[in-house]
Amino acid sequence: MRNTRYEIRNTKGIARKVRKIFPLFVFPISCFIFSPLFAASVTPVYDLRFFGGQHFYNGDISALSGNANVLISPAVKFNDTWSVIPTYMGGYQGTRDVQELAGGGTLFQDSTNQGFTVKTIYGLTPSVKLKGTAGARAEFLRETKDENWGDGLFDYRKYTGGVETEYSYSRQIGGRFAYDFYTLDFPNYRSLESSQDSTLARELAGQDVLNSNNHLFTLSGWAPLPSAVRMELTAYYNRRDYGEQPVVDASGSLTGTDRSDTNLTAAVDFARPWALGDSVRLVSGLQVGYAATDSNQNRYDARKTVFLRDYYDYTQMSVGPQITAGLANLPWMLTASGNYSVRNYSDRPIQDANGDYLSADTEVTNITTSLGMTYALNRNFKARAVATLGWSDSNQKYEKVFVYNYKIANYLFGFSYEY
Repeated sequence: MRNTRYEIRNTKGIARKVRKIFPLFVFPISCFIFSPLFAASVTPVYDLRFFGGQHFYNGDISALSGNANVLISPAVKFNDTWSVIPTYMGGYQGTRDVQELAGGGTLFQDSTNQGFTVKTIYGLTPSVKLKGTAGARAEFLRETKDENWGDGLFDYRKYTGGVETEYSYSRQIGGRFAYDFYTLDFPNYRSLESSQDSTLARELAGQDVLNSNNHLFTLSGWAPLPSAVRMELTAYYNRRDYGEQPVVDASGSLTGTDRSDTNLTAAVDFARPWALGDSVRLVSGLQVGYAATDSNQNRYDARKTVFLRDYYDYTQMSVGPQITAGLANLPWMLTASGNYSVRNYSDRPIQDANGDYLSADTEVTNITTSLGMTYALNRNFKARAVATLGWSDSNQKYEKVFVYNYKIANYLFGFSYEY
């Protein structure tokens, strides 16, 4: 009976969210359906990519697996000021991946996703564009290979609607401001607290505790700098409200206050073209980023009877270089990139492998590197190969809740078709 009540309540909750988002779809979809009445032109865009390869995780080698990504976007242009762009995106990742969900790293064996968005673009003036976006996305994540698709604990649905204003002072100088509202629903995360692993934080046990409503504000601007350098500065502010996750107090009890997180992210990107003689063209890039999360959620470790205030707060610094090289009169392109980040949980003390608490704060260092090669067989069809290596190192050694320390690598080779 309890599960039946939950299914009814969950269905009603999803219905309410659909009713909120549905009006955002009506106008752009109607425009697309009735586009012949407006003598619109349609420009289809396709990007299909298929890869095979292997991955390596902490010394374990996988069998040959596949990755695939599909993007289909028939852009509809009604006139010089009004366009509608519907987009379908789908993919399958057969290589292992560590994703951050529920406040820490979780290892997944493979995943698949399906998504659809509709964007409208209206030129208010030659310098000002107004944009509206609505979309839905579903992602299925398997923690073990024998898990049935659709049964994953962390499978989620995302529903999005947003508006944006873009201003172009010139071809090289401009900015934009956007607001997006989106919801995250985890339909399978509904285990009873009594059946949860005792190592799991109590605030993460129960029904709908990972579901959230999100308000995302984006502000960005771009401009040229001396020496042919282009700079873009972007800032994000995200407010995430967990309507079904009560805050834990010092006694381990659940209070009447719901969890609420705020995340601030800022990044500055630099890019510059180079020429090495007449045969090599390079584009170098560098991104420097900062992120901080502030949460009112705590954690009570009943196994050790320890209360951890502000358990989910952290700050992070990152830097990522990239370089792309093209060879004149040859169909080759090479790309190399990397990223280095350090995250500090100032209120999350480290634990040893047995779970005993020590005095230092948790710090996580992540390094990723990637090397890619593309060979154009013709204008649309390309052969591709890519290898990536990543490792995470932390002074936190207790990993029954989240993954902190790992090495992961993969190589993939395949083809892409772009039109």
